Order: sequence, then C-alpha cells, then structure tokens
Amino acid sequence: MNIYQRINEHNNHSPNKVACIYNEQQVTYHELLSQVDRFAQGLVNIGVTPNTRIALLCPNNMQFVVVLLAVAKIGASVAPLPLTLKGKALTLAITGAECDFAIAWPTAASLLVSNNILSFHKVITLDTADFKTALDPKKTRQEWLYSELLNTPLSLWDSVANIDSDFILTMTSGSTGSPKPIIFTQQTKIERAFKATINYYQLIESDTVLVATPLYHSLAQRSLLMPLMLGATVVILPKFSLPAWLNAISTHKVSFLFTVASQLVALLTQSKQNSTRENKLNFSSLRCIVSSSATLKEEDKKRLLSVVNCHFHECYGASEVGVVTDFDITEQGVPLGSVGRALPGITVKICDDKRETLPCGKIGEIACLTPTRFKGYFNLPEQTRASFDDEGYFYTGDLGYLDEQGYLYFVGRTKEVIKTGGINVYPQDIESVLIELPEIKECAAIGITDDKFGEVIWVAYVLADDHPFDEKKLKLQAMQQLTDYQQPRFYQCFDAFPKSALGKVLKQEIKAKLIADRNTFIHSSVG
Repeated sequence: MNIYQRINEHNNHSPNKVACIYNEQQVTYHELLSQVDRFAQGLVNIGVTPNTRIALLCPNNMQFVVVLLAVAKIGASVAPLPLTLKGKALTLAITGAECDFAIAWPTAASLLVSNNILSFHKVITLDTADFKTALDPKKTRQEWLYSELLNTPLSLWDSVANIDSDFILTMTSGSTGSPKPIIFTQQTKIERAFKATINYYQLIESDTVLVATPLYHSLAQRSLLMPLMLGATVVILPKFSLPAWLNAISTHKVSFLFTVASQLVALLTQSKQNSTRENKLNFSSLRCIVSSSATLKEEDKKRLLSVVNCHFHECYGASEVGVVTDFDITEQGVPLGSVGRALPGITVKICDDKRETLPCGKIGEIACLTPTRFKGYFNLPEQTRASFDDEGYFYTGDLGYLDEQGYLYFVGRTKEVIKTGGINVYPQDIESVLIELPEIKECAAIGITDDKFGEVIWVAYVLADDHPFDEKKLKLQAMQQLTDYQQPRFYQCFDAFPKSALGKVLKQEIKAKLIADRNTFIHSSVG
C-alpha cells in the first residue's frame, strides 16, 4: 500500500478520530481525507500526473499536509522548499529539481511569476483570491488558487501510486552552489516510519506526536507522516517557540516527539531561570523524547535528565539514510559522550580515506548499511554511485569512531577537519575544551587558509549573558588544555551564530565572515 492508502484505512475504520491539530483546530481523518481527495482531483484536472514534479513553498500549516498527501495519492513528486528562498537560490532550487508546477505562499508565488521562473498557469497560490486580483485585476490569465482546487468536484478514480517512484525531493542541508536534491520514494518514507520509528520506539494508535520543526525538512516530514500512517494524532506548530512547545505538550497530551538539540538547550536555559516544579508538569504525558539533528553536549544530557521525566533518546543519522544510531540516555551506564548504537538491521563501520575499515577507537568516516537509504541524488548518478561502496555502505561525510561495545562517537564533518602543519585537527576537540568556560555560550573552531601552515585555527565565539569576560581567559584555557598544534591563532566574538532552521551552526557562513574580516581582524589581534 502507498502512503495515501495506509492513511485512508484509518479514515475507513475511525473517520471521526482527530488526525491533525493545528492552531487549536482539530481535523478528523474523514475531514482530512476529504480535503486531500478534492485537492488531488483539482491537481489532476490541471495536468498533474505521476511524472509531475511540484515545488512546495509553504509554512507549517494544514495546507502543507493536504498538498503532501494529495501528491502521494497521485504518485507525483514534491520538492518542499523554505519560504526564505529568493533570487538565484530560488531559481536554482526550482530548476535543479526540474519542477513543472509550484504550490506557493503568495509572496513566493509572486516571485516565481515575476522572475519568469515558472509561467503563471503553473503556479498555485496558497491564499485567498486577493492575490489573484492584485496580480491580474482583469483576471485575463489562468492562475490557480489553492482554495479553488480544494473545491473541485470528485470524479471516480482510484489511488494506484507506485510506492517505488519518486515522492519527495529534499535539498541537502547546507548545500552551496547548485542544489543536490535527495530522492525519497514512498517506500523509503514507509520504511522509516515503521521500522525506524513506530516499531523501534513502540508507538501505538493512541499516541500523540508533536511537529515543531519546518516541514520542508525530512525528519519533520516523518514526524507528520508517521502518526497518520499509524492512525495516531499529530500536533503541528507553525514554528518553534519554547512557550508554544511546552503548551502544546501539556494541552494536547503529547506522548512522543522528535526534537532538535537547540530546542532542548532552550529548555535548559528556561529551567535554569525558573527552578520551580512548574517546568516539569508540562512533560507528564510524554513517554519518549528523541533528540536529533545535532549532538548534545554531554553536560547538557546530564542536566536534561533532571528536567524531563520520560525516556530520553539521542539519535544520529543523515538525510540520505535516516536514523542510524540511537540510545536511551536514561539507562544506567550508557556512555553519554556517544550518539548510541546502530538500530536493528543497520550496520556501521569507520573507514579511512581509502575506504578501508578502521579498528575500534580510530577516527574515520562513518559509513552505514541500511534499508532506509535514499534512492539517489536527483540527476546526479555519478555522485550517487560515489557515495556508496561495493557492499552498499553509504559514506556520510561525518567523522567518528566506534568503541568496543559498538557505541558511535561523532567527531565532526570531514570537510571541517583543519589541516595545519600537515596534522589533522578536529574542531570538536577544541570546542569541547573552550565551551567549558561559563563565559562562552557557543564556539566554533574554523580552519582558514594560510600560506605557511596550510590552515590556521580561528575560533569564533558567542558570549553567555551576564558574565564578565576577558579574552585572555579564553586563550589561557586553550594553552592549558590543548596541545601545540591545536592552539587557535585568532579569536573573534560574534553577537550570534548563523544557524539553520533546525538549529545547526552554519560554519561555512562563519568562515565566510571571518575571511571577509580577515585583513582588518589580523591587524587588531594578537597571535
């Protein structure tokens, strides 16, 4: 069965059960599937087929849900994109995924039409008729509105979508230049929902799942599709804010959620500011929290154990392969510095730059063999082949090592390794030392090209609130705790680090800023 058919089974069995909650609006399975059926019919009527690729620029809302399921019913493909895309980046995303249509928020729809990225009759606007009137007052052009397609009368046709055909094209995180869309089939999404989530975390139909990250990200899509295929309930937040997050958990009795590290760090900050019991009451319904997308510091994991009263997992994975490792940090004796052990059915190995397997304790590239792998990079067969070895292991581009018990330790990205004086330096080794200072909120070790050493180490840092600071203390910490080749040459303070929507620090943007400021900064710094 495809995704639509699985969800429709719950519509047939429990039509009045609440499927989605958004902004306090409760939508039953019957109401949801009725909207999906009509919108899918509307798409078919304007020329969408199983071979069609559709760009989707939409915030977290019910329209996103309806579009995603309608595309699944038809068997077409969708490329969810952030609303912040504009200019060349927007053009590259649409053309890179070879999108035939776009379903877009009014501002994005206007950009697509006015910049001739797509013709007006290939753009469906997610809004009221006001946009159509403003763009074309005389209504001489055939522009489509979401509301119009949603009211399409139904014809008799059955869902026959092939679960092995392309379904979602997700842009790789942090891509620069031409985008590299990752292809997911419906089968991949089904495998990840059941094998890597429902079965592993033992979820049931009575669970309520919270989505608080942007739905154009792969993990958020799983958090949406998984409960609907299970017959459970999903709560969707328009965007993350800690008060809204806590309120949703408490109000809707959320029992399971994937979260990102930055959200949990925000929770720790509030917990520190307010140590009353009220912070814990919001978590009484939770059975399991899973932290993902970035590695939590070991100290933060220990602190979180005193804040949450449920099973608390941390997982590691990549968009291309889904979750690879996981562990419950509430279990006694688990190594909190790790990111867990491989999930059932998944094998992890560590390899050198020649793709030879390394022994335990040795740092190398993380590779994994998993049934939840992606189909490939869209229109990039050579890059797809290069990302796998002959045994089918996917090479993540991440560095790490395994211990004797099979626990994986994440070290960093292969592209972030700093090569100074012929020696490989791992940024995390430096960052973990400097972040111990209470004055430092965040830090990032960056390699900057140098004629003499190949690269020299620069440290960008963000100060914690309400702490007096002397940069000499930061340098002294480095001198006392790091070896000679790990010593940073320069330090620069940032008001805040640029981050992705999932809270990942964008080191390439930090590096670009450091390089841009380099000449001025060198003259004002002490080496």
